[in-house]
Amino acid sequence: SNGHGRQETRITYALKADKLPEEIKEKWPGITSLVAVERHRKPGPTTKIDTHFYVTSVGPDAQMLQKAIRHHWHIENQQHWVLDVVFKEDACQISEPISAENMALFRRVVRNLVKQHTGRKDSIRGKCVRASFDDEFRAELIFG
Repeated sequence: SNGHGRQETRITYALKADKLPEEIKEKWPGITSLVAVERHRKPGPTTKIDTHFYVTSVGPDAQMLQKAIRHHWHIENQQHWVLDVVFKEDACQISEPISAENMALFRRVVRNLVKQHTGRKDSIRGKCVRASFDDEFRAELIFG
């Protein structure tokens, strides 16, 4: 695939768990397959290769697993985009670990409340802005 000015190729390998060493099968009960996704990226003159490994209880269908993994990362990236653009998560300067974790959790709760609200067609940002000054709307988001 092409994107962001670079060329990327993915190769997915799936290995049946019965071929794995016993210590791996003991560590992950229920494992059916071990998956490796090899990404060949060419951001410029050189090629970079990254390999990511996944453990799954799904059968070793490499093509299906590659689609599932891509779909998972698509969802992850969408969620991160909302958290960064709407809630400015990447700009957060909270350095104390527990406080940072609490704020991250709070942002996700707010994002979920706003996304589940079907009463208005506003954007996520629009609903957040409205909730900041409209007590009734904020109560509607929180309590349904």
